[in-house]
Amino acid sequence: MNELKLLQGRTALVTGAGGGIGRGLALALAASGANVVIAARRAATGDETRDLITAEGGSAISVQSDVARRADVQAAVAAAVATYGGLDIVVHNASSGQSSAPTKCEEIDETRWDEQYAIALDAAYYLAQASFEHLRDTDRGRFIILTSAQALHGGAMNPIYAAVKSAQRGLVKALAREWGPHKVTVNGIAPAAETDATKAYFERHPQIHQQIVSGIPLRRLGDMRDDIGGAIVALASEQMRFVTGQVIPVDGGAYTAL
Repeated sequence: MNELKLLQGRTALVTGAGGGIGRGLALALAASGANVVIAARRAATGDETRDLITAEGGSAISVQSDVARRADVQAAVAAAVATYGGLDIVVHNASSGQSSAPTKCEEIDETRWDEQYAIALDAAYYLAQASFEHLRDTDRGRFIILTSAQALHGGAMNPIYAAVKSAQRGLVKALAREWGPHKVTVNGIAPAAETDATKAYFERHPQIHQQIVSGIPLRRLGDMRDDIGGAIVALASEQMRFVTGQVIPVDGGAYTAL
């Protein structure tokens, strides 16, 4: 476990923490001393993340949650408060499985649109409403959304994804203005990380991996826990208490113009 306990005694809720980047974020937050509430759509994967945290000596609970449903989001927030006595940090990481699927505009149907919109935006809205009174009461509340560089540069593979990520960016800035007087900071990060899925893909297509990393100044993709999780820990800590309303690329310099 990390010896630097920047978040000792605080409680964090992470959506989509049953695997991928969300699991890395949950592990990083726990290693920095936070109690972690894992909101995962599948109970089994959420429990796996919880067990990884407790095996390292951290504190975590797992709550099965479909974040596209308001009642599930409210239940996750209620579980955090009931178990740990409050809520200091909310990280909205969950993303639709359709987000990475190449989809032309003419191929978009209502089901595809609604699913991505619900997980990216409805869930963020539900989280904001359910958590605000608790974040406000801490005097150090943090609300963080994982968005994407595609919010600014677009993206040729999936216009729904670019649209909802742009909307998340606007929500970050609006909430930062509204919640600032209550000492709640609101920020976003736009990560470029290597996940288990991308690792498997790059093993089959090493030339694509080389093409991607050659365009990144630091010549690698980020580690889910140490790099992306480290940025989340920093934003959640007192070290960045004067930063709000920002969307920070955590991508090794891939998009230096953003």
